[in-house]
Amino acid sequence: MKTWWFFLALCGASLSTATPLRVVTLQPVLAEFAATIGGPEVAVVSLLQPGADPHVFDPTPADLRQMIDADLVLASGLGVEGFLERLAGRATLHGRLVVVGDALPKAQLLTNADHHDHGFDPHWWHSVALARVASDLIRDTLISLRPDDAAGFRARATRHDETLAALAQWMVPLAAKIPPPHRRLVTAHDAFGYLARDLGLTVVPLAGLSTQQEPDARRLATVIRQIRQEHIPAVFIDAGSSPALLQAIESDTDTRLGGELYADGLGPPDSPAATYEGMMRHNVQTIVNALAPR
Repeated sequence: MKTWWFFLALCGASLSTATPLRVVTLQPVLAEFAATIGGPEVAVVSLLQPGADPHVFDPTPADLRQMIDADLVLASGLGVEGFLERLAGRATLHGRLVVVGDALPKAQLLTNADHHDHGFDPHWWHSVALARVASDLIRDTLISLRPDDAAGFRARATRHDETLAALAQWMVPLAAKIPPPHRRLVTAHDAFGYLARDLGLTVVPLAGLSTQQEPDARRLATVIRQIRQEHIPAVFIDAGSSPALLQAIESDTDTRLGGELYADGLGPPDSPAATYEGMMRHNVQTIVNALAPR
């Protein structure tokens, strides 16, 4: 009898060890990275759905319960999830919280004095180099939580990093087709600083880092004047947002709408930005198609 109960206990321990880690993310990009690196050892839930605006996301009580019960919560950081500070005074997470953006090398972040939370541009995922650092952070965190599965985490992370490295190598020579006079990226809000840095472009945003900021008349007049003086050939719409303002600029200048860019994360499953690589390739190709000579 004792042998039988000992066998059952061993089976129970084995089943418990095989239970996937519960990972909750607050950004679909992080959900994809965690699922790719974690493989069958993780069960990932993204509270922010693809195509949703992270600047205005406010978790429901059910969302908060998932965060509290998770083994790991991954946040974008750099002030995007303002509710995290409120949560700290109301509930205690059972697992680990990793605020990815806050853990990235400060020397590689873009500063912005107008960003009242951290002083850094929070759209770090538009830098493939920073996405690779974030992936390493996720890998190391998963290994620390489940060291027995370290080999699998490392192998999948290596393959993932190779994909990101190939993406970076594809982007730069393609962007080189844009002539220097056209290297101006006019967008609705200031979400593409990291991508512009990598591609050698200058961002000309109508509004600030958050979609909640609206351009004032003075800023609008300044951008229109710059478009006319520099003959900027195209302006770009944020996917999912109203194109009305940029359409008005198009009708008031010689520029044209260059297409939609995905600013705040992945797009819906039926969009060209359903994956991180798809989002980056779509954005870069759209920019090059609109700004490079035909």
